[in-house]
Amino acid sequence: MTSTTRNSKVLSNITKCILLFFIPHFLFAQEEDTTHFQEVTIKGNHQKIEQHTTLTKNEIQHISSNDLGGILQYITGLTIKSYGGIGGMKTLSHRGLGGEHSQLIIDGLPINNPQNGQTNLSNIQLNNVEEVGLNQQNTEQLIPVSGLIKGSSVQLKTFDQQFSNSKIAIRSNLTLGSFGQKEAYLGFKKSNKKTFISATGGYRTYDGEYPYQLPFGDESIKYRRNNALENYHFSVGGGLRWKKNVTIQKLKFSAKRNVIQQELPGAVIIYNDLASETLETEVTSLGLNYTLLNRNLMVKAFATYNNHYIHYNDPTYLNSDGFLDNKYTTNSIISGFHTRYKWNNFDFNLGHDINFDVLESSRNIGQPERMTNTSMLKLKYNTTFFNVAASAFYQSFIDANDIQTHRNSYYKLHPQLSVFTSDSLFKNLQLSIWYKPSSRAPTFNELYYSQIGNKDLSPEESSQINFGARYIKQIKKTLFQIQGNVFKNKVDNKIIALPTQNLFVWSIQNIGRVDILGGDLHITSRTAIRKNWKLNFQAGASFQNAIDVSDEHSPTYRDQIAYTPKITGNAMASVHYKKAGLYFTSLYIGERYSLNENSNGNRLDPYLIFDLSASYNFKLNKNQNIKLQAGFKNVGDISYNFIKYYVMPGRNYFLKLSYEFN
Repeated sequence: MTSTTRNSKVLSNITKCILLFFIPHFLFAQEEDTTHFQEVTIKGNHQKIEQHTTLTKNEIQHISSNDLGGILQYITGLTIKSYGGIGGMKTLSHRGLGGEHSQLIIDGLPINNPQNGQTNLSNIQLNNVEEVGLNQQNTEQLIPVSGLIKGSSVQLKTFDQQFSNSKIAIRSNLTLGSFGQKEAYLGFKKSNKKTFISATGGYRTYDGEYPYQLPFGDESIKYRRNNALENYHFSVGGGLRWKKNVTIQKLKFSAKRNVIQQELPGAVIIYNDLASETLETEVTSLGLNYTLLNRNLMVKAFATYNNHYIHYNDPTYLNSDGFLDNKYTTNSIISGFHTRYKWNNFDFNLGHDINFDVLESSRNIGQPERMTNTSMLKLKYNTTFFNVAASAFYQSFIDANDIQTHRNSYYKLHPQLSVFTSDSLFKNLQLSIWYKPSSRAPTFNELYYSQIGNKDLSPEESSQINFGARYIKQIKKTLFQIQGNVFKNKVDNKIIALPTQNLFVWSIQNIGRVDILGGDLHITSRTAIRKNWKLNFQAGASFQNAIDVSDEHSPTYRDQIAYTPKITGNAMASVHYKKAGLYFTSLYIGERYSLNENSNGNRLDPYLIFDLSASYNFKLNKNQNIKLQAGFKNVGDISYNFIKYYVMPGRNYFLKLSYEFN
């Protein structure tokens, strides 16, 4: 099939899907202003505590992460698998489940990457992010159905997609850091009560030649080679809202473009730092979101289109050509709706998401296509002392290929159940229990990619049960909160991806069954010490025993699965005096293993790292503010790596200047 014919077929499929998916869903929506990421929502005299953790704009700025992956490390229960510094791949694992079991949602739109099943979190910068939240189960938000069925959802709210009362709003910042880090960002928004338009853009570059010492053999200092990165991104957006009687409606759109050109340093190999592989990534997306709200009815609908292009080049690959040059393009359309109707003490929810993905490649693998459907029906009963919800989710994955057929279609029905107490039963205390099963299909990456694909993979099945408690208490000037969970997860046909040569070449396999037993604890306190002094503190710890129970005769039986630490922990503290602030963060990652066989040779040492920063705000007038922030990361200059042989930066600094106009 010629490239022109293939492109025509893809365009035809895309057009059909737009007409099929978008038009019926356009009729439904949700009012987003009524439910944010607050951990506590007050409704009359009734306190409702939602099961999610939130990082606010100020906390995001205090952590000063280079990307979303760095921020999520400070949400208890999440483990970020990091393969390097700036630009190094970062993927998410929640309670022993892979990143494919977590849905990323930005401004109400699901972010889908069928190429590898999960988003590289290092590609998402935080300059325009207002809030980051992790939702597990109990939420009043009408998020996409694909996010509800998964083990968890990570939700972002950005500056450029929110209505505001400021007629003109400007955000800009400039960051300089170690190892050639240079970043610049500018965002503009014109808004009133009924409309807004926005435009944002950013550029960053990074040399990435940071020093390290090998933990074996030659102990002399070496430098990370072939690690440069150049990235630019821009977006435009707009919104319109109107009200008629008691009904509020909104319409938002967005268009984004992100281009990354980077070198791939690969694993550290003794006496050899001659890596020369490169990776180019281009992502273009369009999104439309329509919302509606009245007293009893809330509905949300959306439609998105994504074009994801990657180009991998290895000029020294040992084959007959003497090089490897692979190109992959995935076109994806996602559409869905989610509606809730309130009647007395009952909530009725109905929703459906549909994905259509097409993969094109420079290799002779045909043109794989996938249609994914997720439907939901939910009934919730709200009593004085309990909230009880029962849901039924229906999932289907339908694969096709124009040159080969290797899979059967897949259909599965998943029931979910949750019970939450209210503060009318226990003052300031909420207890919960929930059960959630789900499935995820092998990705195009896992099935088809050069040196990666395994067409014999089976869909991965997971189930989770969670017992939780959260206590909130105001003691004089201190707001104190403690949350704990005990969970049991089971995964059948677990798909494991292990890096081999570099960040593009992996080994993919089903390992059968994994049992996960664990718990987490999170403590938060906020204190107003004196008139001009404030002290904030939070700390979390998580335990997860994720073991392979596939075959009792296997050498890996009851061993911890690869790259899943049993113990992780984090802490953040900040002290504020008038316009100045001092911030401290720490992160602990326990021992883990590079393979499923827990031998000494595969063991990776635990590590504890600290970051320290300070800031000062210069208020020019009531509308303008300048913030200067400086800090050190990995203050102790610890030599560590989460992934074996993928060394991380030692002590490094940053200096950031920000300007805001509202």
